[in-house]
Parts: sequence; structure tokens; C-alpha cells
Amino acid sequence: MPAFEAIVPSSKRKHEDEEPSSRKRTLLGSPTLESNMQQDKVWVVQWRNPQFKKHKTWEGDGVLVINALDAILYDSDGKSMGVGKIMHPLYEGKSFSIASKEVELERTIPREQFLSGLCFGQKSFATDSASSTLRNNPMKKFNCPTFKAHPSSNTESHSLAGNTSRGSQNSGIQENKLIEVTNHSQHWAANWRKPQEKKNKTWDGDAYVSLVKNKLLMISEEGKIMGTTPWKGDPLHSGFKLFIGGKEVELDAPVTSSQLPDTKGAEPGLLVDRVGDDAIGGDDPPKTEMPQRFITPANFYGIVKTKAKGPLHDPSAPDMLVMKHPTKEHMKKYNKRGLAVIPVVVDPILSRKMRVHQKEGVKFLYECVMGLRKHEGQGCILADEMGLGKTLQTICLVWTLLRQNPYAAPVAVVQKVLIVCPVSLVNNWKSEFHKWLGRDRLGIMALDKNSSSIDLFGRSKVYEVLIIGYERLRTVIDKLADIQPPIGLIICDEGHRLKSANNKTAAMFKTLDTRRRIILSGTPIQNALGEFHAMAEFCNPGLLDDYSVFRKVYETPILKSRTPDASSKEIELGETRTAQLLKVAKSFVLRRDATLLKNHLPPKSEYVVFVSPTSLQLNMFSAILHPKQLDDLMQSSTAESLALINILTKISNSPILLKATADSIKGKKKDDGQSIQRRAVADALELLPEKTHVADMNLSGKLIVLSKMLKVLRQNTGEKCVLVSHYTSTLNILEAYCKKSSYSYYRLDGQTPQNKRQEYVNAFNGENQRSSFVFLLSSKAGGVGINLIGASRLFIVDSDWNPSHDLQSMARCHRDGQKRPVFIYRLLTAGAIDEKIYQRQVTKLALSDSLIGTGGNSSKSDSFTRKDLRDIFRIHTDTACNTHDLLECPCDGSTAAMNSQPDPVGTVDDDPEMKSGFINASNVRPNDLDAQDKAYLQKKKAGLAALSEWKHINCLEFSTGEYIQDDVLRNIAGQNVEINDSSYSGLEKDGSRLDRTDVDTQSMNNSQSVHNVPSGIISFLFEKSSKANLDDVVDE
Repeated sequence: MPAFEAIVPSSKRKHEDEEPSSRKRTLLGSPTLESNMQQDKVWVVQWRNPQFKKHKTWEGDGVLVINALDAILYDSDGKSMGVGKIMHPLYEGKSFSIASKEVELERTIPREQFLSGLCFGQKSFATDSASSTLRNNPMKKFNCPTFKAHPSSNTESHSLAGNTSRGSQNSGIQENKLIEVTNHSQHWAANWRKPQEKKNKTWDGDAYVSLVKNKLLMISEEGKIMGTTPWKGDPLHSGFKLFIGGKEVELDAPVTSSQLPDTKGAEPGLLVDRVGDDAIGGDDPPKTEMPQRFITPANFYGIVKTKAKGPLHDPSAPDMLVMKHPTKEHMKKYNKRGLAVIPVVVDPILSRKMRVHQKEGVKFLYECVMGLRKHEGQGCILADEMGLGKTLQTICLVWTLLRQNPYAAPVAVVQKVLIVCPVSLVNNWKSEFHKWLGRDRLGIMALDKNSSSIDLFGRSKVYEVLIIGYERLRTVIDKLADIQPPIGLIICDEGHRLKSANNKTAAMFKTLDTRRRIILSGTPIQNALGEFHAMAEFCNPGLLDDYSVFRKVYETPILKSRTPDASSKEIELGETRTAQLLKVAKSFVLRRDATLLKNHLPPKSEYVVFVSPTSLQLNMFSAILHPKQLDDLMQSSTAESLALINILTKISNSPILLKATADSIKGKKKDDGQSIQRRAVADALELLPEKTHVADMNLSGKLIVLSKMLKVLRQNTGEKCVLVSHYTSTLNILEAYCKKSSYSYYRLDGQTPQNKRQEYVNAFNGENQRSSFVFLLSSKAGGVGINLIGASRLFIVDSDWNPSHDLQSMARCHRDGQKRPVFIYRLLTAGAIDEKIYQRQVTKLALSDSLIGTGGNSSKSDSFTRKDLRDIFRIHTDTACNTHDLLECPCDGSTAAMNSQPDPVGTVDDDPEMKSGFINASNVRPNDLDAQDKAYLQKKKAGLAALSEWKHINCLEFSTGEYIQDDVLRNIAGQNVEINDSSYSGLEKDGSRLDRTDVDTQSMNNSQSVHNVPSGIISFLFEKSSKANLDDVVDE
């Protein structure tokens, strides 16, 4: 049986001529099929890749060129997408698959439009679509523009249509005509590149290709001949690829000769004729018209009106935040073209979520970077305390400057913004932008590892904000200096890292010529006035002159006036220079404290908890600080002294930490200058019991109290805790204890992967106490920028010499979003080096507050002498709190301290040496203190004057629990059960050795003996609470 037999209609069916054409089944080889095959040549179609979703969508437009049963599919750019077979008949709306694409026929177009290339390009499809839409619009009559072709071309096309019966000869005629018509487009825009072997090839540049006297010329955009090659007669079309002069070239779109640049270096016979495109010869080619800019149907017959330049938001609307209007001096300097002045209004999506102090901060930042303040320069320092919303204020400023301009200029104030921050905060900054502005309003690039993204940021208009870490910026700073448009605003988060003008971090910014610079820092001054000068020089270069002049005019007189032995003239001069410096600083520095949040956040209570050391700690102190050891230390190098300070700090945290120190010393040579450290560690380790476990909290008094409080919080409350330490070794002990006690925990330190840090923070904040009870935090790796509002109890296990590190860590919980009252505990070993570190912190903070804060002159002294360094190695074992003893506070240890100024101290000429190490208390009497020692004590007392604002509670006195507001701390402080110290009983048999640890303070007459106090007992408290009224406590 044959493969196919014609179906013979029955007598009951109608004649096939009477049936609608759409219902006929056309036979292969019939004249009707051949007619359809010749008439439907070019179709405009929609295409998509195979989709399996419910609501399918089209991915693009294309052109389907049909030759008999074969078809070629082109995309909107004229590039071939594939070939295939089709089934007739063809009609509008028919869908089928070709070249692995789903296609739907939309309409037919003349073949001449395909040959000329006018059917390609987005504008062509948009115009056709708009035309079809306009025809259905009854409002206006639309005259569709028609394609004007050359008469000869029309004649040829008609002859082609009339020869449908020629069968196989027709395809040859079509090919010849295709070559003849396309050859008339002799000038093309093209892309070129050198031969590449990589997978994803890129184009190196643009050029022009001209067909002149059977040669193809490649001309650069500057008119230089880049190469020639003979023309082999192949039809030229969009997407045609060839090699010219060793370069790969792809034709893009036809152009006219008038669009070509003036050629340079061409042979006389190859000059491009600009009068007519007749280089090939023959009849005049058809003049094709390039597609013009698309005009929407609504404005097709209308006149396009220029929109008047005005404010982006209505400034007269209620609760709108309007920035300061430019002054006459500002307009004279920055508006030389005389443009109209436009109100700058903050986007209400941000302003309606901001508090009053945040709106004031945005105004301050805007006025500084726009040059509307009194100082010279366009930089500033936002020094608000942690938790006041510096990030939100900064985002609001960035969004305003990227979208608005006080003058009617075509662009905004800035077009590129650079945000530099610690690497741990890069993703946090990006999350904050998405939180306040969404993901689509602003292009944010957070650079972590891929340096090639810098090139994308420079050449792309999509990305407007670059977030990068300080260390990463050093490697790409040269690339950022050359991008266009240039960076218009630099923001340095945690900008106190720029505290020295000579360090690499500050020096790298000199490569960028950006005047608008902002420093964000909750602790701008940490040690000295030189740091403030370095940050001021970064923001506003030259405002405070160079450092040598600044030191002579400001720093030296101010520091001299704050010494205890300053004369009246020095004090007067210092106060005058301080007032001058404050006047200049207020113009570009904004500092607000956390009291602004007292009506928006739950109350916060801070406690400085002094804990009695264990007998093991006292014996280790005695072994290390015996007189002979100290005599050798005073004659050794500074490195030895610093190493010994580190050893004392580790003993205060936990004596087991010395094991790791001993292991590190063993790996070094014996003649490396660490003989004192080696002997000290060896003597101390002899006292450490064998089989001591790392999770044993009974080795340290601080850890004993910490373990008790964690146990009470876990059993009696639903609160969560944050444990902060500056040492990973201490975090290891706390982690081991959490595992031993079955406490769920997260840990964030320098070894935590960058992509996991924010994940841990979010998980801790969102889970309950059973799932995440403790968050172990390294102050250096995660002490800045992160929000741990899921916890309401924060413990500072060990203090840092730099007070800013502790302040940053303490601000992690008391922030926006906190629902519980917050309690912060700083744990100190009473009489040990912990107290010396804390005392120095208080003195440094007094310096910062007196210059940029609200602290006034609470501290009149902040300098340090050799006596301070010697005093570090003294251990006070018979005092509940050496810091309170130094204050000579008149309180009875159970009330708030009274504010009092330090007693005046006369000028002292001599500076005798102070006794160091352990001394017997029975050998020291108050009458033995000479005038120099009294002056020294007065100096230390003045440096700690800020502590007079705290409530002082002696926990060794009876009935002091009623003055402690924290229920958990009151419970622990009220315990009189002695700690079982049986593990150290063997160490206490030697009574003579314990007698050597009996050290008394020299300066206090009212110090209380604590020899009968068991280890790990809270001996003293400093308390300060935002909800407590200290005056009421005093009255009681």
C-alpha cells in the first residue's frame, strides 16, 4: 500500500470550493499549497524556550523567513536562531515549534522590509506593536507610516510574486535577488575583536565596514583604516562574520556614507564616495530609511513639552524633611551658571520612619557635605553614641544626594558613593540598605573577594554605591581613582581607624580626589588629641593646620592644664585653647549620647562587678611578682614588660590560660630576650593542679560568679546572654563550659566565615532561650556594627586598654528593636590588673567627653607618668575595691557617691620611686606617705572623677542587697556560702607563702580587710541605671 493516498470526498460532502479555506486539508503538491508557500514568505513572530509553568510568557520577537518547507528563525537583532521544517497552511496565531523554540505567527511583512533590515531592532517591533494598538483606539485616527522603497525594488518584488508557478527555478531567482539587494547596503556598523580562545568572548571595540570596489574596508571610529580584505561576493547582512586585518568582525547594522568618519591613511582608489553609494556600480540602490525614535501614540500628533524642573517631593506636605536652602555665598560659589534653586526634600519613605534626633543628624550631614556650614571644607564626623541610628542617617543622606540637587542641574549632587567599613560589616551595610530602601531602588555592590567587580562598578550606571572593607580597598584604590563619573562621597564607618595620618589606611584615601567625606564613629577620641587632628584632617584638610602647629597651639597647652601640678597661668591658657578648639569642632562634629533613647528603648543598667580572686590566682601573682623578679623586669626591655602584663591578664581571667603561653614559649629559642617571661610562667605553672580541665570555672573568681549568674538566668528567666572577650583562648574556656552545662550557644570570632556571621546573628535574635542561650562574641571580630537584640544580659569578661572596644561591645544589645530591660556587667578581679585597666579607661573617656561630648571637665587629669606604669605591677589583695579606695569617696559603700571636685595639689618638684610588687601591710603607715605620693594619689583620684556619677555598693557589708536593683545580681551578691576550695587545699599548707601574699594598699585609711572572704565572691559594685533616680536613693 502506498504511504499516502488522496482522500476521495463522499457525495454527501460539499464541494471543496464551497468549504472555508481554514477547514480544508490541502494535499501535498496541490496548486493551492504551492500558492500559500510562495505568498507567505516572511512572518513577524513571538518565540520562547519550552516552558512548563502554568502561565507561559513570550521571551522575545523574531522574524521567520520561509522558503518552501524550510524556515529560518531570526531574533530581533537579526541573528539566526536556527532552521527547521514547517507544516502548511500558515495563518495568524498559529503556534508550532522550530529549532527548539515555541513560535507563534503574528503577521506577515513584505520581503523587501526583511532584505533591507528594517524589520530588525527593538524600535521596529515597538512601532509595529504601537501601530496595531493605535488602530483599535477610537480617540484618534492613525495614519500608519508606510515603507518607501525604490521603484526598481518594487518592480522586482512584483515580478517575484508573479512567478509562483515556476517551481524549482524560483529559489535560484530568490538567491540572486537577495545578493543583489543586500549588496546595495555597502556601509555597516560593526564590532571587532582580536582572536580569543576563552569560552565567553567579548568585543574589543566598534568600527565601520565599507564595500568599496570589491574590497571591504574596516574603519575605526576615529577614521583610521584598520585593514582591508577582498570581497568574495557573499551577501552582507546583520550578523555576518568575517576576518579583516587579523581581527574578527561582525556586521551590526547598515549606515549611510554620511555617518562614516573622515578616513585617514586610505589609498586614493579606496576613498569612500560620500556623494552616493555607487561603489559597486549598476543601477541606483534603494535608499532605505533608518528607524526613527519611537513616539508613543498619545504624543504622536502632540507637541512634546519639556517638564519643568522642580522638587522631587512636595515640600509643603505635612511632616516633610526639607534641607537647608543655599545661601548667597553658596550660590555664588557653586551655581555660577545661574540655575534655578530647587528645594531638596528627603524621601518620605525614610523621613516618616526617623526620630527627631535622626532628622537633625541628616540635616547636619547634608549641610556639611554641601558646604553650608561655617567651616572650610565639605567633610564631617558623626560621633553619636552606639545605638542612635548612624546607619539610617547615612542611608538617608546617600539616597538624597544620589537623586536630588539644590540647583536645576541635569544630574544629582553625586553619582557614585563609596562606603568603607570593617570587613565584618560589609554584608550588614547591604542588608541595611535593602531594609530601608528595598532591593530595586538603588544599585548596591558589596565587594568581598572578586576584584573584577570594581571594573563593573566603574563602567555601569546600575551600581551607584560600593561597600568595601578597609583592607580590600587598598588593593583596588588605584582603579577607583579612574572611574567615571568619579566618586562623589566617601563614608568611613568605624572611622576611628583613621586615628593616625601616617598609617596606610589614611594614606590610601589621598589617591581619591573627593571633597565630601564623612566619618562615623561612636568613639572618635580614644587616647590623645592627635587622633582627633588626624580625623579632622581626613574630613577637612587644612582646617586645623598641620600636626606640628596643632600640637603647639592646642594639644600641649590643653594637656599641661590638665596635670595636677599645673600653674594658674597654664590652666587659664589651657581652658582658653579648649574653648577655641570646641568652637571649631562643633561646626563639623556632631555628638549625642544615648540618653536621647530613654523614651524609645527599655531601661539600661550597667554594673562594674569586683570579684575576689581565688587562692590559686593569689599564689600565682605572688610567684610572678616577687621583688627579685620585678628588679630584673625594670631593667629589661619594653617587650618583656608587655609580655608580663599579658600574663597577669590571663591569670585574672583563668590560670589555665598559662598552659598555652608556656607551649608558645617552648617553641622559641632560650636567648630570645624572654628569660623573665619564661621564668615567670614556669613558676606560676608549678602551682596549677594536675588534671585541670579547661571547662573548670572554679579556677577564677570572675568565672565562678559568671557561672552562678548563667545558672540563675537559665533556671529562673527566659532571657539570653552575650559573653564578650578580647581573647579567643578565653572564649574557648567559655565554649567548653557551655558544652559541659548543655547550654545552647553560637560563637562569632575571627575564624567565623564571613557568610556565616550574619546568619548566626539572625538565628540568635530569632530563637528562644532553649535554642540559643549564649552568644560567645569576640570584641575584635564582632564588637562593632552587629545587633544582638535577642539578648538582654551582656557580660564583659575581660577589659581592653582601649575603651572604645569595650564601649562598642557593650552597645550590641541596647538598640532599636530591644524589648527587654538590658543589664550590662563588667567583671573585674578586685585588686588585680583588671582594675588598673579599668581605671585607665575611665581617664581616657574623660578626655574624649571633655572635647566632643557632654562630660565637661569631670576629669582634670589624663597624663601618665612612670609611677602609673610601675603601679600596674602592684596587686592589692586586702581591699574590696582598689578603685573606690582611690576615689576617697565619702559614701559608706551603700549609697550613691557625692559629686566632688579633687582637692587642689601644689606644685611638686621631686618624683621619688614607688615601691613595686608585694609589700607587707604592717610595714606601711599613712604617715609614711610624703607630699609626692599624695600628689600622685590626688592625680589618680582626679582621673577617676567620672565615677562619682555611679552608685557605690560594698557587698561585704550587711544589708546592702536592698540597694541593688538587679534581682539576679542581688541574689548572687547576697550569698554567704563559701566556695568549696578543696582543690587548692594542698597549696594552702604553706602558711609562710600565704603570708607573703598579704598586700595592703598604701593610700587608704578606710580600707577593709578581705582575708576572710571566700574566693569568687562579689566584693564591690558600681551601678548606673537609666531608670534609677540616684538622688532618691541618697535621700533614703
